[in-house]
Amino acid sequence: MTTKLTIGERVAWYRRRRGMSQEVLAGLVGRTSDWLGKIENNRIELDRLSVIKSLADVLDVSLGDLLAEPSLLDWNSESGLETVPALRSALMEYRGITALGTAGAGQEPPDLAGLRRETSELWDAYQGSRFGFVTGRLPALLEHAQAAADEFDGQDQEDARHLLGLTYQLAATQLTKLGETDLAWIAAERGLSATRS
Repeated sequence: MTTKLTIGERVAWYRRRRGMSQEVLAGLVGRTSDWLGKIENNRIELDRLSVIKSLADVLDVSLGDLLAEPSLLDWNSESGLETVPALRSALMEYRGITALGTAGAGQEPPDLAGLRRETSELWDAYQGSRFGFVTGRLPALLEHAQAAADEFDGQDQEDARHLLGLTYQLAATQLTKLGETDLAWIAAERGLSATRS
């Protein structure tokens, strides 16, 4: 979809994509179909954020989709080709959900010094607004931090869990910035769980 569409034209496009009539969509947001027709045809301006948010919720799109916000994430050589989907997959990894059967899961855990460097590098990149780089590298860092937390014991395990918590915190922060709030909540919850274990 082109970024040159108005909010009203975007509403119409997403409404048709969902297979909704104007009457149905208008009813779901507590408005009339006449009002929605005027919005979609740019005869009246849609300028109240609460109404735009209601429309986005019913249409199952992000607020940014209707507002045509520019993406914060540039797909480039730093980010790789798969970004948020790869991060979603890493967050849904079984080892991150439960500690059952994870010990000795097959890969060599990274050394803690390397893990600290990796974590620090990604936090620095986030602070430098290199969001594509951060999102592209987070899945591997989550995997490394989880492996370290699973494999180490004693003080090393405590340090590894702390780094895992920081990595989940970075994932939550990054995902919030990208508008992926559901995934951000999962990452935040996993971070708390990692540091409390």
